[in-house]
Amino acid sequence: MKLVSLQRIAAAGGAMLALMGVLSAPLAQAQTWPSRPITIVLPYAAGGPTDGPMRLIAQKMGEDLGQSVLIEIAAGANTMIAAEKVSKAAPDGYTLFAASTTTLSTNHQMYRTLRYKPQDFVLISNMLKLPYSLSVHTGLPVKTLPEFIAYAKSRPGQVFSGTTGAGSTADLLTEMLNSATGIRTVGVPYKGSAPALLDVIGGRVQYLIMGINSAIGPHRSGQARAIAVTSEQRLASMAEVPTFAELGYTGMTSSFWLGLVAPAGTPAAVVERVNASLNKALRNKELADRLTSDGLIVDPGTPEQFAAVIKKDAEIWGRAIKATGIQFD
Repeated sequence: MKLVSLQRIAAAGGAMLALMGVLSAPLAQAQTWPSRPITIVLPYAAGGPTDGPMRLIAQKMGEDLGQSVLIEIAAGANTMIAAEKVSKAAPDGYTLFAASTTTLSTNHQMYRTLRYKPQDFVLISNMLKLPYSLSVHTGLPVKTLPEFIAYAKSRPGQVFSGTTGAGSTADLLTEMLNSATGIRTVGVPYKGSAPALLDVIGGRVQYLIMGINSAIGPHRSGQARAIAVTSEQRLASMAEVPTFAELGYTGMTSSFWLGLVAPAGTPAAVVERVNASLNKALRNKELADRLTSDGLIVDPGTPEQFAAVIKKDAEIWGRAIKATGIQFD
């Protein structure tokens, strides 16, 4: 009997040690993290409105973490290619995801079947908010939004807009504008805002709704004309351009956001370290000034604050999705 009891004690002790080993593994991993380069997967095209800002942020994070933070482009399918890729990545903190409004606030409301679930990710922090601009080809005989609406109304089906993917937030805004104003324009699909903008400048399409940081340069240089922005208030970087709201279109007030997430199961200590590094980068005055000069709104914070942003935008865009009837298989 004593022998049996000792065997049981030994077995129990072995099981406890094994359990302690399992529980201590993430902690040990977190204490040594990062020991190699980190990759942030970006679901948008190179040269687009999110590419440059993310590379600046990654550089600052790398300086703080003591490891290179690399940007990997995985554009396409309304961010679903990148989302699926990261959802299957090892939850070790070495693969992160620059998720967007589309990824976590709208896709699950538009697609009957998704290649990922929002629950596949753990939230780290929001990073940036990006208002939109409606920009037109400079050869168009319009200088204001009312003039543009009158022009488009008089030419139903003859005015072409660049679109950056069915179901993208810019595409939703284009549909919302058509619905709110009664105009009927034709969307021309592009793989990103950069090639679409080139065709607006060249006059192959007449207008584009795009991120403000893509619109500022062409507007200032006279290559394209911004006639309205979706921010709540006029932007200091483009103060001469009115908001949709002040022109009577309050339903067009919105911003695209870009936040950082990791695969579900990533150790909490790693998530906290990434959050601290990201917030430090975004609060760097030199970096923040550079981002805000391009019309971006810097928005660091906690995972809980990020969750509130996602929930609020899901409700706002959900109403737009329902109103436009956009649904995909």
